[in-house]
Amino acid sequence: MINFVEMILMGVVATLFMDLLSILLGKAKIIHQLIKPEAVGRWTLYIFRGKFIHEDINKTPALNNEKSVALLSHYLIGIALAGIYLFLEMKVPAISHQLWMPLIFGIATVLLPWLWLYPSMGLGFLASKAPRKSPYIITSLVNHTNFGLGFMIWVIFFRRFLM
Repeated sequence: MINFVEMILMGVVATLFMDLLSILLGKAKIIHQLIKPEAVGRWTLYIFRGKFIHEDINKTPALNNEKSVALLSHYLIGIALAGIYLFLEMKVPAISHQLWMPLIFGIATVLLPWLWLYPSMGLGFLASKAPRKSPYIITSLVNHTNFGLGFMIWVIFFRRFLM
């Protein structure tokens, strides 16, 4: 059975690590914030209203509390992904014996924005409809690699002391 306390802590640590590095790398102009939090919150809120695909999320009418919803959904997704990782770790023992597996899993989560978030926001698969798609691809790859590093940090350091 999945340890829900570990799932929550691991998801929050990995997401926070990703966010902190995103801020630092953004200030250094290595990556770019291409999708505003308001757009992510708007996208999430519209999902609960039954609208899953937008021609252009930036032209979809704004809703209340978009930034708050973006932050909450971002961390809830991180927690859910931690749960998936822990489930896989439990079912496939080889995963728990390889310290690099959390990193690989984190990198693999880049498929979520590339194949789901971007297309449903009107940017197309792999941001193919964006005027410049490579910054979207690179930024999301860097962020999700950092998410995987956050998972590794959890597994190597925090799990040992907190769980």
